[in-house]
Amino acid sequence: MIYSLGIDIGKDEFSACLQRYNLSEQTHQVIARKDFKNTLSGFKAYMRWVNSHTGKHPGSGVRCTMEATGVYYEPLALFVDEHHRQIHLAVVLPSQAKKYIESRGLRSKTDKIDAYGLALMGAERNLPAWKGIDPFWRKLRALTRTRADLMDQRTQLGNQLHALKHSGRPEPEVEQSLTQCIEAISQQIDRLTELIGKHLRSRKDLRTQIAYLKSIPGVGMLTIASILAETNGFANFCKISQLISFSGYDVVIKESGKWSGKPKLSKQGSKYIRRAMYMPANVVVRSEKGPVYELYQRLYANHNVKMKAHVAVQKKLVSYMYFLWNKQQYFDPQKIRNQQARHQKKVTPPKGEATVDTPLVLSQ
Repeated sequence: MIYSLGIDIGKDEFSACLQRYNLSEQTHQVIARKDFKNTLSGFKAYMRWVNSHTGKHPGSGVRCTMEATGVYYEPLALFVDEHHRQIHLAVVLPSQAKKYIESRGLRSKTDKIDAYGLALMGAERNLPAWKGIDPFWRKLRALTRTRADLMDQRTQLGNQLHALKHSGRPEPEVEQSLTQCIEAISQQIDRLTELIGKHLRSRKDLRTQIAYLKSIPGVGMLTIASILAETNGFANFCKISQLISFSGYDVVIKESGKWSGKPKLSKQGSKYIRRAMYMPANVVVRSEKGPVYELYQRLYANHNVKMKAHVAVQKKLVSYMYFLWNKQQYFDPQKIRNQQARHQKKVTPPKGEATVDTPLVLSQ
């Protein structure tokens, strides 16, 4: 028998559901439900409530499952991870939780129902324990995300200024206001760029590994900072498929009987990773040289869709970053070409499809 906690997190409050689950009979019983404030005092009250139902010293038989809802889950997750390590804490993606809850026949959606479904999920599934957030990567993530958001705002204001200047009757006062806003945002972007570089340089043990990533064509310091910040220094992944899925570059295929839909990207991952990889892929495509550009040429020649080949380059660059970081190697174009040649001899693609080379070359 185990105790399973399901927590549905909100900005101000979170709803908790505590169940007793019989592993041998696969039956469950709801013991208690309660809502708490998403504050430090609420966390302490939550743990007193848990202890009152499971004993003063809950052991390894207590599981806690919650969704990765924006950043609202982090305070409670960090509290449990730092002060109650004996509890098995699992943080799942909202898409995973949604599919599981629907599979249980729970069609309505409320905080209590979501907490109930997460408690069941934690009891029935072998979910990996949450590894926490390294303070170094947490700060870097705040810097890179804020910079990315400010760049979006600057672009939006720039578009408004452009439209105003080309309108029938320009308004000087409004133009001045928009210009000043753009200048202020640009100053903050420059400041954040300096802080990002300074923060990365503060870790001398990372300089060599960062140099491995900088050897990849098109990949610069801001790209490296964004990817490392979003992936917690790649510590959250043990294989490349997990990173690809987390980034939203995984391909979704839907088929049923004789019907076959078009494969497409799931895009159910970190938008910040996909955004960070756009410019490096642009640099590679415009350079018109190197094995990654050769991959772009092969794919484009097969399906004649530039964006599809461009996204494949983004995915490839992320893969190279992961392997070079973990294998502690520099980017070697000739080694990649040799592996591609061997791979193409072994695999004959179906007519109309491209040969897919593999980043596993870097692990050999």
